[in-house]
Amino acid sequence: MQTNNPEFMEFIQQLQAWHADRVEQLKLITEHKDASIMLNQDEIAGDSPIAKGLRIGIQIALDKLGKLPFSVSPCQIETECDEDEA
Repeated sequence: MQTNNPEFMEFIQQLQAWHADRVEQLKLITEHKDASIMLNQDEIAGDSPIAKGLRIGIQIALDKLGKLPFSVSPCQIETECDEDEA
């Protein structure tokens, strides 16, 4: 999709950054298997069965999240896009 709406482009960029940050945080949990996991005020030992289950759940979530299913780019020439495309 292309748009010439700067507010929409800013929103999409913020959404992409938010998604990438959350995915990176979840990946860190799955990559550091010996690290404890903090849930609210509770600390779960990294080698515990609960932590292993959480990591499996996170792996499933990462598989389902994948990449965002869309992309947006700014119009190269203003006449290429109508305002209603945004």
